[in-house]
Amino acid sequence: MALLTDDIQDKLIKLLINEGLIEKSVIDDALKRATENNKPLFSLLSDEGLLDNELLVHGVAQVSGVPYVNLSNSVINQDILSLLPSDVAERFMAVPLAEVQNRLAVAMIDANNVQAVDYLSNRIQRPIKVFMASEESVRHVLDQYKTDLSSVNVAAQASQEESSSDAGNIKTIVQDSPISRALSTILEYAVKSHASDVHIEPLEKALKIRCRVDGVLREIMQLPKSIEPALVSRIKILSNLKIDEHRIPQDGQFAVNVAGKDVDLRIAISPVVWGEQVVIRLLDKSGSSFNLEDMGYAGRALRTIRKGIKRPNGMILTSGPTGSGKSTSLYALIKEIKDDTVNIVTLEDPVEYKMDGVNQ
Repeated sequence: MALLTDDIQDKLIKLLINEGLIEKSVIDDALKRATENNKPLFSLLSDEGLLDNELLVHGVAQVSGVPYVNLSNSVINQDILSLLPSDVAERFMAVPLAEVQNRLAVAMIDANNVQAVDYLSNRIQRPIKVFMASEESVRHVLDQYKTDLSSVNVAAQASQEESSSDAGNIKTIVQDSPISRALSTILEYAVKSHASDVHIEPLEKALKIRCRVDGVLREIMQLPKSIEPALVSRIKILSNLKIDEHRIPQDGQFAVNVAGKDVDLRIAISPVVWGEQVVIRLLDKSGSSFNLEDMGYAGRALRTIRKGIKRPNGMILTSGPTGSGKSTSLYALIKEIKDDTVNIVTLEDPVEYKMDGVNQ
């Protein structure tokens, strides 16, 4: 977070207290400790978990009169990323978001840095619209620069030279490293983007790849139709499914380590008009902290939830589109109430995450 002026800090404190996001007594106590340790007040609040960092940045943007954006679950189109070189993006901690008419929307940690804004505008030779974002949000998008999807296109080029019958041969698929690298790259991109699903959808003359992020499907690329048989067969082999079955739906699963994370993959393959559709559900085992604060719950909403789960009886209903976090929210609630003195039974189909001390 950029350094705050005294005026901005005073306005931010007043906003946080008025919105019920933090108590005045907590602010007063933290202010004393921050002074004693020669540490910025809001850095101390964030480091000690007393205030969610995204809420903090949102508040700074609000009192500064700058639009705020949360990019923690965003997937930015590669064509948009290419408009701002990665080295410049890292140097200024600024990432492109989208094109609006002739302006480029850019998210920055220090959105009030006029010199940086002018430099970026001159560098890309067009006006920019600045948004404020947290460091975590900006780094999430910077990671997308590092995921090179070109290997997927290389595999597509190689597959164009093969016939459909060759692509269905087990020996060819297992040893076809371009196809394996292509699948790994797609999965790596999905994991880094915090996607809940990957959809591989055949069209008449192409193969469309989409990721579901925060409940919304977004297209990330289209591949030549010729890559479909080898790519789908590779997924079938990893899932222990029949590669010669194309007329009925098949379900399977396998586990991989992607970008240092252990991920369970649930596979659903269905025949459609132009081939076979593959839906891959990603369950990140290593990154599942099931912490309400980490999921974005804060302030009055968080207090209401915790008050509700302490009641001896009742019902909590969660709703939302696929991949929006319903199951993860419920697992977080179970973690909150899990105790040796309580017997917890869940009814799940399927069991997405295994939890010790819970009868699933």
